[in-house]
Amino acid sequence: MSGSSILVKISKERYESSTYKTTPGGKGHICKPVIVNIRKTHFPLSSHKRPSASRDVDLLTKTFKKLPGFHPVPYVLSDKNSKKEHDPLYSVENLKKELKNIASNEEITKDSEIFVCVVLAFGESGYFYLPNDPIDDRKRSDQPPKFSVNDLLLSFKGNHCPHLILKPKVFLIQTCNPNLDQINKANFAAVGGLLPQIQRSPIEADILIYQSTVSGGYTDRIKKKTKSRLGKNIDHKRKKSACQFVYALYKEVTALTDHREEFELTDLILNVNKSLEDFIEKEHYKSDKRNISWNIEPPKMPVCIDQLTKKLVLKTQRWNSTQRPIHCCIL
Repeated sequence: MSGSSILVKISKERYESSTYKTTPGGKGHICKPVIVNIRKTHFPLSSHKRPSASRDVDLLTKTFKKLPGFHPVPYVLSDKNSKKEHDPLYSVENLKKELKNIASNEEITKDSEIFVCVVLAFGESGYFYLPNDPIDDRKRSDQPPKFSVNDLLLSFKGNHCPHLILKPKVFLIQTCNPNLDQINKANFAAVGGLLPQIQRSPIEADILIYQSTVSGGYTDRIKKKTKSRLGKNIDHKRKKSACQFVYALYKEVTALTDHREEFELTDLILNVNKSLEDFIEKEHYKSDKRNISWNIEPPKMPVCIDQLTKKLVLKTQRWNSTQRPIHCCIL
């Protein structure tokens, strides 16, 4: 921290291990996930909603519950009160302050061995939009504030959050493109005026960013007939489906935890990529109620930037059922 130094005790075992420690911390859990869920963003002429917002959080919570040691109640930031000037999602500065508070929350950092942050919002690679929803509509910005993924990462670097030093920091980011729409054309066309996406990389080790830009809108309007044909490949149990990235995470974690005692994070990422690639290659995103094509073609796979210095192995409920000890570090 600025102007002062903080002594952080790091065990020799944790420092020298080839695998991140995945045993519960002082409060009895491995991780208390943080979820930033922005359902609605106001733009100059209109607002955009993510219909899957509540379902996404529900599926993420169920996903984390499948992993022993993960706190059953995530720390969720939502935009329900984003009109209030002191709300964390009211402005960029407010969110920076809130992230600083999260970094100093011992239950999330000091007492956990893994840090997981999920962002669900509109945006593109490298940033996401805040709600842009002030109390007085006349004070609304011409463009919604952009929150940089780099600023998100900086909040949890070692100099700002010493309790996370040598602990894996995993950022799962789903940014839906607000320009996604449907057009009466047979082929996909680019949206005029869009700038090319900028890829941004972290500058510190022990960080992994896994970002998907496959907009939730692709699955919101799939025909009932198509949903029935796809079966378990998409989330169709609720009136408002989860975005495909979140559902793929839930589905693949379920598959891994049902059949393995433990798995590496890399296995999960590869399985999610394959699931999304299958979804997109079969052109499921083209079919909607009116059979109208989308104006933006989705990318093949999410972008993963991995700077973890050790393997991250997660145990499952099957591990506990074998009566093996869970109090030691995986080697």
